[in-house]
Amino acid sequence: MSIRFKLIISYMMLVFISFSIIGVFFNLMIRDFLINEARQNLIRQGTVIQRLYNGRISTPEALQSIRYMPKFWVGGRILDGDLIVVDLNGDIVYSSRQNPFGGGNRIEYAILDKITKEGSYNSIKIGNTDVVAAVFPIISNLNGKVIGSIVMYTLVKGIKIASLQIVGVLLKGILLSGIVSLIIGYFLSKSISAPIAKLTEVVEKIKDKKFGEKVNIKSDGEIKLLADAFNEMSVELRNYYTSQRRFLQNASHELKTPLMSIQGYAEGIKDGVIEKDDIPKSLDIIIDESKRLRDIVNDLMYLTKIETNQEGIKKHKEYLKDIFEECIEKIMPQLNKKNIKISLSGDDVNVKCDRTKLMQAFMNILSNGVRYAKTSIDIEIKKIKDYVEVKIKNDGRKFTEEELKNMFERFYKGDEGETGLGLAITKAIIEWHEGTIEAFNTDGGVCFLIKLNVV
Repeated sequence: MSIRFKLIISYMMLVFISFSIIGVFFNLMIRDFLINEARQNLIRQGTVIQRLYNGRISTPEALQSIRYMPKFWVGGRILDGDLIVVDLNGDIVYSSRQNPFGGGNRIEYAILDKITKEGSYNSIKIGNTDVVAAVFPIISNLNGKVIGSIVMYTLVKGIKIASLQIVGVLLKGILLSGIVSLIIGYFLSKSISAPIAKLTEVVEKIKDKKFGEKVNIKSDGEIKLLADAFNEMSVELRNYYTSQRRFLQNASHELKTPLMSIQGYAEGIKDGVIEKDDIPKSLDIIIDESKRLRDIVNDLMYLTKIETNQEGIKKHKEYLKDIFEECIEKIMPQLNKKNIKISLSGDDVNVKCDRTKLMQAFMNILSNGVRYAKTSIDIEIKKIKDYVEVKIKNDGRKFTEEELKNMFERFYKGDEGETGLGLAITKAIIEWHEGTIEAFNTDGGVCFLIKLNVV
């Protein structure tokens, strides 16, 4: 079942249930309203009749002189508002309708107490008929006592008919609203399902490794956010797929070179091609290439662990200056050998980090600085609000456009690079600490800019 069909069915069920509930409650409210309106009409007309006869009739027999045929409007429909005159024994002395209660001429004994008390009733039975009634006692002009009552009433059946007529109009409105709702629901479901169908189409392409495909959706709200997120994901997948292919190509090339060298010298020794005096030199080359191969594999494994969060997180509060001072102490022999001066200045900022890993990241940058610097390396630490900027500058040659673009990629090596993994590892460590790193040229050389969160 398609999502569009599910949306239409859900929308129809929602409309049906909503209108059904509204119809039931509206019917009950209309009926209560009509009964109350009928009761008020009975009271108004009955009061007028009571004033005409009250205190002007002497005996119960004179009750027969009361004649009246009431009518009134209830809910836009003329209802029969009937009248009976009852004596104290419950006998019907006069009725505006012939045989109104199946031919009975008496009021049920159970309601005789109501006949002598003035009041109105939403529903009582006269005979076997449900009525809305209002009772008006008639007082004798001789002794001031009640000699009978005028009972104004209208049939509940008539009110129900009026209620059904009004509800019928409501049902027509509901039907019309339902049709309009279905039309709206059709286009609404289309506006939701169409973008999802486009997304599904592009997903199928990505499944076939057609990365970078984008979906163009003219919408807003969550659908637009989903489409934008999907497009970003598609681009990231393409970049990741491209980088992985480049990585595999570079890795195979980097591993292939030392392996071929090792194989060539080993076979030369075995086949006697290499003279006896040259064997020690050949073995040294084999050992060096083996070490280089080991370093590449170790760096690759370490980089993979960091990028996949397999390395344990051991963050503690550390002062950046302490970390840099230890780094400087370790590379001091190389600095002295090349007669390069190094300076450390700025704020002594506290960060939460894994000291060993962060030190390795800094050491990779400083080692590059020692390799390329002419006379100096400068380290500046500056706190800015809730983060710290670390600038590591050297006065060596400036980066080329290609170097600025690719220097943090795996196996990308500069003129004097080794494995091409050092700066890739540095970037992974910095990002593992929720920081950022970038490189750019300056007037006097180059600069690495690192941003980290402060404690």
